Amino acid sequence: MENIQFSILKGELDINMGSVLENVMAQQLTCNGCALHYYDSKKTGEIDFAIQRGMSVDLVEVKSGRDYKKHPAMQHMMSVDNWKFGKCMVFCRSNVEKEGEILYLPWYLFMFYRVEEIPESFIYQVDLSGL
Repeated sequence: MENIQFSILKGELDINMGSVLENVMAQQLTCNGCALHYYDSKKTGEIDFAIQRGMSVDLVEVKSGRDYKKHPAMQHMMSVDNWKFGKCMVFCRSNVEKEGEILYLPWYLFMFYRVEEIPESFIYQVDLSGL
Protein backbone atom coordinates (compact mmCIF):
# COMPACT_ATOMS: atom_id res chain seq x y z
CA MET A 1 0.00 0.00 0.00
CA GLU A 2 3.08 2.20 -0.29
CA ASN A 3 2.93 4.19 2.98
CA ILE A 4 -0.71 5.08 2.50
CA GLN A 5 -1.03 5.83 6.21
CA PHE A 6 0.84 9.11 5.70
CA SER A 7 -1.52 10.17 2.93
CA ILE A 8 -4.52 9.39 5.14
CA LEU A 9 -3.07 11.35 8.06
CA LYS A 10 -2.37 14.34 5.78
CA GLY A 11 -5.99 14.27 4.55
CA GLU A 12 -5.10 13.61 0.93
CA LEU A 13 -8.22 12.55 -0.93
CA ASP A 14 -6.62 11.09 -4.06
CA ILE A 15 -5.53 7.84 -2.42
CA ASN A 16 -6.66 4.41 -3.59
CA MET A 17 -9.42 3.58 -1.13
CA GLY A 18 -9.92 0.19 -2.80
CA SER A 19 -6.73 -1.17 -1.26
CA VAL A 20 -7.72 0.17 2.17
CA LEU A 21 -11.19 -1.36 1.92
CA GLU A 22 -9.84 -4.74 0.80
CA ASN A 23 -7.51 -4.80 3.81
CA VAL A 24 -10.36 -3.93 6.17
CA MET A 25 -12.44 -6.76 4.71
CA ALA A 26 -9.50 -9.18 4.92
CA GLN A 27 -9.13 -8.34 8.61
CA GLN A 28 -12.86 -8.92 9.15
CA LEU A 29 -12.69 -12.30 7.38
CA THR A 30 -9.77 -13.31 9.57
CA CYS A 31 -11.69 -12.29 12.71
CA ASN A 32 -14.65 -14.37 11.52
CA GLY A 33 -12.43 -17.45 11.20
CA CYS A 34 -12.05 -17.53 7.42
CA ALA A 35 -8.84 -18.47 5.67
CA LEU A 36 -7.75 -15.83 3.18
CA HIS A 37 -7.46 -16.97 -0.42
CA TYR A 38 -7.61 -15.01 -3.64
CA TYR A 39 -7.60 -15.96 -7.28
CA ASP A 40 -5.48 -14.31 -9.94
CA SER A 41 -5.04 -15.48 -13.50
CA LYS A 42 -3.95 -13.68 -16.65
CA LYS A 43 -6.69 -15.51 -18.51
CA THR A 44 -9.66 -14.91 -16.18
CA GLY A 45 -8.61 -12.00 -13.96
CA GLU A 46 -8.48 -11.40 -10.21
CA ILE A 47 -11.01 -12.21 -7.49
CA ASP A 48 -10.46 -10.48 -4.13
CA PHE A 49 -11.51 -13.45 -1.99
CA ALA A 50 -12.25 -17.09 -2.80
CA ILE A 51 -13.70 -18.62 0.35
CA GLN A 52 -14.30 -22.31 0.86
CA ARG A 53 -17.65 -23.13 2.47
CA GLY A 54 -17.80 -26.89 2.91
CA MET A 55 -17.77 -28.40 -0.57
CA SER A 56 -18.36 -25.11 -2.42
CA VAL A 57 -16.44 -21.90 -2.98
CA ASP A 58 -17.84 -18.38 -2.63
CA LEU A 59 -16.49 -15.60 -4.81
CA VAL A 60 -16.29 -12.25 -3.03
CA GLU A 61 -15.38 -8.93 -4.60
CA VAL A 62 -14.96 -5.66 -2.67
CA LYS A 63 -15.59 -2.47 -4.64
CA SER A 64 -14.94 1.05 -3.39
CA GLY A 65 -16.07 3.03 -6.42
CA ARG A 66 -19.35 3.77 -8.12
CA ASP A 67 -18.69 1.26 -10.91
CA TYR A 68 -19.27 -1.70 -8.60
CA LYS A 69 -21.25 -3.58 -11.26
CA LYS A 70 -18.11 -3.98 -13.36
CA HIS A 71 -16.39 -7.20 -12.34
CA PRO A 72 -15.21 -8.99 -15.48
CA ALA A 73 -13.18 -11.62 -13.62
CA MET A 74 -16.20 -12.79 -11.64
CA GLN A 75 -18.38 -12.80 -14.74
CA HIS A 76 -15.78 -14.79 -16.64
CA MET A 77 -15.35 -17.35 -13.85
CA MET A 78 -19.11 -17.80 -13.57
CA SER A 79 -19.32 -18.48 -17.30
CA VAL A 80 -16.90 -21.43 -17.22
CA ASP A 81 -19.04 -24.56 -17.66
CA ASN A 82 -17.22 -26.88 -15.25
CA TRP A 83 -16.87 -24.34 -12.43
CA LYS A 84 -19.76 -24.06 -9.98
CA PHE A 85 -19.73 -21.61 -7.08
CA GLY A 86 -21.76 -21.33 -3.90
CA LYS A 87 -22.39 -17.58 -3.72
CA CYS A 88 -21.07 -14.74 -5.83
CA MET A 89 -21.10 -11.52 -3.82
CA VAL A 90 -19.96 -7.96 -4.36
CA PHE A 91 -19.64 -5.76 -1.29
CA CYS A 92 -20.04 -2.15 -2.38
CA ARG A 93 -21.63 1.22 -1.67
CA SER A 94 -25.06 0.07 -2.89
CA ASN A 95 -28.06 -1.30 -1.08
CA VAL A 96 -29.01 -4.99 -1.05
CA GLU A 97 -29.65 -6.04 -4.63
CA LYS A 98 -29.53 -9.24 -6.65
CA GLU A 99 -28.78 -9.25 -10.35
CA GLY A 100 -28.70 -12.72 -11.88
CA GLU A 101 -26.48 -14.89 -9.68
CA ILE A 102 -24.60 -11.93 -8.17
CA LEU A 103 -25.65 -10.55 -4.82
CA TYR A 104 -24.71 -6.91 -4.14
CA LEU A 105 -24.43 -6.04 -0.46
CA PRO A 106 -23.42 -2.88 1.41
CA TRP A 107 -20.02 -2.86 3.08
CA TYR A 108 -21.38 -2.93 6.63
CA LEU A 109 -22.97 -6.36 6.08
CA PHE A 110 -19.53 -7.88 5.60
CA MET A 111 -19.17 -8.29 9.36
CA PHE A 112 -21.95 -10.90 9.28
CA TYR A 113 -20.31 -13.11 6.65
CA ARG A 114 -19.45 -16.40 8.32
CA VAL A 115 -18.28 -19.82 7.22
CA GLU A 116 -19.83 -22.92 8.72
CA GLU A 117 -17.46 -25.32 10.38
CA ILE A 118 -15.93 -27.69 7.87
CA PRO A 119 -16.13 -31.37 8.88
CA GLU A 120 -12.83 -33.05 9.66
CA SER A 121 -13.38 -35.50 6.83
CA PHE A 122 -15.67 -35.51 3.84
CA ILE A 123 -15.60 -39.32 3.76
CA TYR A 124 -18.28 -40.83 5.96
CA GLN A 125 -18.06 -44.37 7.27
CA VAL A 126 -21.33 -46.20 7.77
CA ASP A 127 -21.52 -48.41 10.85
CA LEU A 128 -23.23 -51.64 9.80
CA SER A 129 -22.11 -53.68 12.81
CA GLY A 130 -25.62 -53.72 14.31
CA LEU A 131 -27.16 -55.48 11.27
